[in-house]
Amino acid sequence: MTSTTLAKLDAVSTKIAEAAPLKTHKYFRIAVPQALTGQNLVLLLQEILHLDDTADAIHMATLLMHYGYIFPVIEPTQTVKDDNTLYRLQLPYFWPSNAVQTDNVEYAIYLNKRLMRNEQKHGLDEDEIEAYNKLVELLGHMWGFITVQAEMQLKMQKERKKSEKVVFDSEERAFWRQRRPGQANCLEQHVQKLEKRLRKCTAQNHRQEIERMKQALKTKPWLKALKASDTLVSWCESLQEYDAFLSTPQPSNPWVSDDTTLWVLNADSVEVPTERRVKRWGLSVHELVKDPIGRQVLETFLESEFSSENIRFWMAIQDLQNSPNCQVDAKAQRIHDEFLASGAPCQINIDSRTLEGTLRALKEGSMVVRRYAFSQAEEQIFTLMKKDSYPRFIRSAIYKGVLSAAQQQGSKRLGWRNAIFFTPMGNQKKTPMTAKHKMSRDDNSSQNILPKQLSSDSLPLKAQPPPPPPVVKK
Repeated sequence: MTSTTLAKLDAVSTKIAEAAPLKTHKYFRIAVPQALTGQNLVLLLQEILHLDDTADAIHMATLLMHYGYIFPVIEPTQTVKDDNTLYRLQLPYFWPSNAVQTDNVEYAIYLNKRLMRNEQKHGLDEDEIEAYNKLVELLGHMWGFITVQAEMQLKMQKERKKSEKVVFDSEERAFWRQRRPGQANCLEQHVQKLEKRLRKCTAQNHRQEIERMKQALKTKPWLKALKASDTLVSWCESLQEYDAFLSTPQPSNPWVSDDTTLWVLNADSVEVPTERRVKRWGLSVHELVKDPIGRQVLETFLESEFSSENIRFWMAIQDLQNSPNCQVDAKAQRIHDEFLASGAPCQINIDSRTLEGTLRALKEGSMVVRRYAFSQAEEQIFTLMKKDSYPRFIRSAIYKGVLSAAQQQGSKRLGWRNAIFFTPMGNQKKTPMTAKHKMSRDDNSSQNILPKQLSSDSLPLKAQPPPPPPVVKK
């Protein structure tokens, strides 16, 4: 609110105070001194401001009430009514031009003074009681000074006449009801107007804008924006098939019907995932790892490549970051001993700089730092899985076997684990294993060799028939 606007409102309020027919009114056998009706106020504004329309005068009176120049005597209202509702002119001491800001100390003195008086007439409201308790905690170090000031003001007020005390009490209460500290009021300037004033353009601003536009002509950022928008559109189109609100789910949509079969088929503990669910794993590694069954299938694949410690480390970090504070230290130490310590049983492959930073954060950091001490290592391992392991997983026989089991769900009741172990791996001729065979990650035959059992997070497998005895050449 600018000083010019306040000066204009002060001038209008001064004219109203000079010409207003203030007198004592009767309200249900109660005398209300120095008041005027809303009808007289509207007629007075029409005369002073030369307004022809009554609605304009009512609007002007409402603005004066919102800014604190007038206030209703009996009940607080949001608009001025053109009837016999009683209003009172505010004391110039409480005008916004003279009281731009309000202080917590002044408000505490006012509330303390109210408590020292008759509780039945001057008791605090619920919001005032809450504000009083907060001020006691905030200003406890100077509460003695506040009490002395309240007693002095109350002593001075007792020397006034009864009618003057009634009027001043209503004026002071109306002021603090509208200008209480911490409460939004119409005098506060909107943040957009404040930013516009702070960002007033100068010659330097114009020169910077010209340089920015010249740089834009060289780099052509609109081409990058076009590529980004195309990427966003293609990504949304790829996910459209899996959105129940954009495409019809099978067998029915549980959000618009009472059939919950869709949620049952997509539960975390389901025996065979649906075809649409397995196909979604092929969109990105993020879609794969956020699915519990997808994580187990990926772990099975990584065990066949002797790198399952990567997914187990990533899952342990997710569990650590979502654990309560009392478990952070124990889980962080367990992760360190299992994945990062020298000679750890499941040691992961990260660079020395990341390892040193992680160990330093575990040793010297606070609890919050220890909770996220493995973030760099987690990002490095996840990037490795995303760029190296995930593409091979999508092309592997394990993923194709789970997808085939999902497609044949209606005819074959085989779980996804059995589908992995019973899926034929290519057209290679089966030969019995001998002692001469050696496992190697680079050997193509290693695709046929899967781990005997899943990790501890997976369900147990069914009993498999024993392997055939080795063939001995005579």
